[in-house]
Amino acid sequence: MSLPRHIILSSGDVVIDILTNESGILIMRFDVMAAFDRPTDRPVWAWDILWAGSAVAAGSRSPRRSAYTEEGLQHLIFEGAFSHIK
Repeated sequence: MSLPRHIILSSGDVVIDILTNESGILIMRFDVMAAFDRPTDRPVWAWDILWAGSAVAAGSRSPRRSAYTEEGLQHLIFEGAFSHIK
């Protein structure tokens, strides 16, 4: 499956999980490998997401902050599992 390169993510963008209706704001893009002190020639980009919504507010097992790889997040948006709001 080819990468949906037309989906450009930026800090401050909002994603909405279609199944749970939880919303998250993209906080910061980071290189996963550098975060583990293993910088490489080809970075593995990920996004730190701060989630909000009824499940988060109710203290469910869902983490308030989580990280998704950029490629995985782009695929979730492309396939319709997440909505993306600039």
